[in-house]
Amino acid sequence: MLSLCLVLLSVAARAQGDVKAQNWLKDIKHNALNSNAAQGSYAMAENGYALYFSRVGSVDVPYLVYVPRSYNPAVPTSVVVFLHGAILAKDSFQYNDPAIANEPIFAVAEMYHAIVVFPFGRRGMMWPSQAPALENIASIVKQVEVNYHVDQKKVYLGGISMGGISTFWFINHKPDMFAGFYAFSAMPKLPGEAVKFSNITKEKPLYTMNAKDDQGFSYAEVQGIYEQQKGEATGWNFGTAEKGGHRFIYGFGGTKHVQALLGKLLMPQPKN
Repeated sequence: MLSLCLVLLSVAARAQGDVKAQNWLKDIKHNALNSNAAQGSYAMAENGYALYFSRVGSVDVPYLVYVPRSYNPAVPTSVVVFLHGAILAKDSFQYNDPAIANEPIFAVAEMYHAIVVFPFGRRGMMWPSQAPALENIASIVKQVEVNYHVDQKKVYLGGISMGGISTFWFINHKPDMFAGFYAFSAMPKLPGEAVKFSNITKEKPLYTMNAKDDQGFSYAEVQGIYEQQKGEATGWNFGTAEKGGHRFIYGFGGTKHVQALLGKLLMPQPKN
């Protein structure tokens, strides 16, 4: 009897999960805007998540756009692009999972009145080692600028782990496209090329945060690179989380770390 009850509970949980996923997909597809508006005009947008696709060769690459309640199509709005880590780089894009809504980066949207853009990668279409995936991020930003009234002087890019490493690729190759950068749990190195630390300036700052107990990337090594390069990377602001491991932004207090670090980019203090 107990075994039968457990089986029935498992079946019920799966059914409930399927319904939740179906509703999630329905909502994010419904919230997407039609980009046929006249150039320079912008439509009202639903608060919340909207699903779009960017074509790369024969692949439709999905990305989410989170629109804050305060969004006004008549007013230019800041944009935060977030590149996820390898944990989401599975055989298929994970946009159909409602749990994506719990990503800490979305918490900055309402707090700082910013649009958050969340591209998806997968095996074979992933940053930082695959050029099409990297170049597609620029295409995604341009698509967002068509649909939403973006303040082009306030577009920021960053990510976590592999996505954080990829931030340095954009610092190398597209520094003028973004107003600033951020990274969590990232090793400041790139496969096959040296980081151009001189591109990290006070005008194009970089805010990073690593946990002291990170088991993925050595905190001591990351800090050592910062100490060695901070004279050249004059806009690099190095932050520390005392604990939480490699995925500290997903643990207790992680969302507050994300909000605090992004606040330094989105709400800079006035210069004396």
